[in-house]
This record gives sequence, structure tokens and C-alpha cells, in this order.
Amino acid sequence: MSEFTDPLFRKLDRIPGAPNFVRYNFEDPAKMLKAYVAFAKGMPTISYAAGMLLIKDLVLGISGPDQIRRAARRLKDSPSKAAVIDFVDAFCDYSSDRCYQATPTYSDLTAYFQIGRDLYAPVKPTLVAREDGQLKPIFVLGWKSIPLTTFQRRLLMTILEDAIFSLTEFQSSDAEIVFLPEMDGVRVPEVWHRGDYNLLSQAEMTDQVELFLSARSAAYPIIADWIKTKRPKPQREQPSHHPDQPRFNL
Repeated sequence: MSEFTDPLFRKLDRIPGAPNFVRYNFEDPAKMLKAYVAFAKGMPTISYAAGMLLIKDLVLGISGPDQIRRAARRLKDSPSKAAVIDFVDAFCDYSSDRCYQATPTYSDLTAYFQIGRDLYAPVKPTLVAREDGQLKPIFVLGWKSIPLTTFQRRLLMTILEDAIFSLTEFQSSDAEIVFLPEMDGVRVPEVWHRGDYNLLSQAEMTDQVELFLSARSAAYPIIADWIKTKRPKPQREQPSHHPDQPRFNL
């Protein structure tokens, strides 16, 4: 795919993290291709990256909830700022009841789910808590809604099982996937645990990976054609006549 040199193709070359990866996975090939092309063309309007850094400081005990809330409000103005403030406020409220005890040893843990040759989806817990003598990976997502189908939820939990719970220190662990979706203008926590969804079988995972790789390959020429339509067409130069040059009418 080296002929696809436009910077836009870097999005297709780089597999997103597991939660976003499953958002573009469907059982229907046409729907998958459409979603992946839209992913390549689009730019995220909201990013929760700054909020994730703040809540990590909270659960690691680096900063308290009041400091975290103030820090969110001091972020540089951006289209994401209001959403980040709402997310941080909601997590502070949730965390005050949940009382996570995160261990800094695993604060930068990243595992990978292999999709193909040299293709991996990063799987990165927001924090790893130590509870009842066990390590518990916690995944926090800032989305305002939970747009995942039942199949996508099963896919996500299967990826976590493969990438995280295959590691020796997490084989007997529970996990929490924490969402804070907005309901009637208020963010309300929804928490999934390991075992809440039936995992996909090995055959189902193989089929889905092949489906994704096919959709990804098909997306390249579609994006290439789309890029061509967006580029301004070169203007043809009009022949110029020197003022002293005689003109002849034939």
C-alpha cells in the first residue's frame, strides 16, 4: 500500500485503541466498509485525552478532586473543553463513592491485540487497581453515549480477554469498564465487569478479523478517489501575446 502516500492514509495504517476499534467493526461487510471509510475521512470533534490524564492523577493520588476539577477548567479553550469538564466532574463524583486504589506500577500498561501481520490494536487500561489482593484493570471511557451493539460489546470483551487476561498477573482478575453516558443532561455511570458478555468463539474472531482486513483493504482505493475529488484541479494557462507581436487572422 506504499502508493497511498497522502497523510490521510496514516489513519488507516494506524489501528485505533480497542474501544474505538470495535466501533468500526460490524458483522455486515458493507456496513463495516462504510464505517471505516467514514473513520478515515472524519476528524474527531471531541477528545477526552486531557481529561484522562487528569483522572489518572486523581486515582494515583497525585491530585485531589478539587484540584482536578479546577485543572479541567483551566484547560485551553477548545471544542472539547466543555465535554472534558463534564466528564471530569462526573468521574470525580463516581470516584468519591468507588474509591479506587490505583497502583503506579501499572500506570502505563499497554497490551496489544494482534489483527494481522504487523497490525495491532492497543489495549490500554486507564488504571490498574489493587483490591482484595488482586490486580484489577479499569477502563474508563469518556463517551457521552454507548453506541456499541451487543456484538461489538462481545467483541470488545473478547479483545480484553485475549490481550489483558492472558497475562499471568491478570488471569484471575476482574475488570471494570466504566462509561459515564449522559442521561437527561446528567452523566450517569454504567459499569461492565469481566463475564458480563459472552465472548466470541475463536471461529467468530477469525471471521471478524478477516472481515475487518478486507474492509480495510477496500477502503484505500475509495479514500484515494475521494482525495482526488477534493484536490483543486490545475488551471490551464491561457496563451499570452506580447503587445508588439503581430497577430494574424488566417
